[in-house]
Amino acid sequence: MMPERPARVYCPGSDKEMGEKALSRWFSTPRLIVYGFLALMALGTALLKLPVSTQAGISWANAFFVSVSAGSVTGLSTVTIQTTFTTFGQVVMMVLVQLGGLGIMTVTTIAALLVGQRVGFRSLLAVREEMDNVDSLRNTLRLLGQIAAITFAVEIVGAVVLAAAFFRRGMGLGESAFQGLFHSIMAFCNAGFTILPGEGLVPYAGDWLVVGTLVVVITLGGLGFPVLVNLYRYTDERRLSVHAKLVLITSGVLIVVGVASVAFMEWTNPATLGGETVSTQAAMSVFQGVTPRTAGFATVDYAEMRDTTLFVQTLLMFIGTAPTSTGGGVKVTTVALVFLIVASQVRGQDKITLFWRELPRTLVAKALAVLALSTVLIVVGTLTIMISDGLELLPALFEITSAFGTTGLSLNVTPDLSGFGKMLVAVIMFLGRVGPITFVIAMTARQRPPKYTYPQEDIAIG
Repeated sequence: MMPERPARVYCPGSDKEMGEKALSRWFSTPRLIVYGFLALMALGTALLKLPVSTQAGISWANAFFVSVSAGSVTGLSTVTIQTTFTTFGQVVMMVLVQLGGLGIMTVTTIAALLVGQRVGFRSLLAVREEMDNVDSLRNTLRLLGQIAAITFAVEIVGAVVLAAAFFRRGMGLGESAFQGLFHSIMAFCNAGFTILPGEGLVPYAGDWLVVGTLVVVITLGGLGFPVLVNLYRYTDERRLSVHAKLVLITSGVLIVVGVASVAFMEWTNPATLGGETVSTQAAMSVFQGVTPRTAGFATVDYAEMRDTTLFVQTLLMFIGTAPTSTGGGVKVTTVALVFLIVASQVRGQDKITLFWRELPRTLVAKALAVLALSTVLIVVGTLTIMISDGLELLPALFEITSAFGTTGLSLNVTPDLSGFGKMLVAVIMFLGRVGPITFVIAMTARQRPPKYTYPQEDIAIG
């Protein structure tokens, strides 16, 4: 007699749980961020291709490039924005930049709150990860409200001041208001698009009201939302976090380096600063010392800058702004942490300390991974575009670094890129906005940690 087969036990809900696990694996937070930006850029491409968006039509390739550039808050363009797009098209670009600057997860959660929908635990986790885990989960909703308030307050004040400055220069009331709003959003979101007629911002190079307002708005947008919220709460809390202190100090140093390098290297260059009044030279030095850290505005012809200046500008674009800001780059905290690692090794210390706090060792691996992946991406991109489009080293490196840092500066080569070159730059803009590590994690299967360890052995370094 054959043994009786054991009855199969069916657990209600087990299939549902397995489905939820599979769903969560396919829609993890990194993937939600990547998919969100892809959806935004696809929608932007379709809207910019509409006849109502352009004066005389635009190709799908150019519409895609501008959409990716706007969604990634870069500012590079293969067409002339002023003459190609209608007011509707320019409004579409403003919306793309605003959504790309605030962050897909942040915007969707705020929108859900505004229409009265419940915000689930997964949405809070997504926002918290996009905020780089600098705030507790229970305060995420409060954090989102403060981010929205700070963003719109800065942009509105900037728009009013810029509108007054443009109106003072003879622009009509309606036009000056639209120009002020457009450039305020572009400045806070660190996107370098301009719709000013003629030479863009070049005629305003010595106008301290325009230049100064843009510099302030750009700087605030580049500090990152956690730092802005920390400053917003400072009157109540009377303390700055270690993150905020590090961002403020490092950003200040980079601003000084940028301004001093432009003034020192370009002061006597007749094609850029030379020949201008001292006040205009100072304004141009300040402006071009701040904008390469992902803002992308220019009051000079970058193709006329000296190679030494362009080298420093390329480094500034590579570093970029703070984490969870509207800008790109490897981030100021990554570079600062690398310097702290070097300093601790020179002093013979194993621990990394900052402001009487010890930093976790996991940050070291993350910083080095970000730096390594970003460097590889720029090297491969530069070499590829040199081969595909026949560019020399400096223009190719400058273009690729500008795309990765979501800066928008160019040596006047973007409109002349081949179809492949445009696609390559668009991909790098996208990767620069979502972050190389986020993209790699999103595109790879979730790995289970091994249940075993290997014996350790040292190797020689340096």
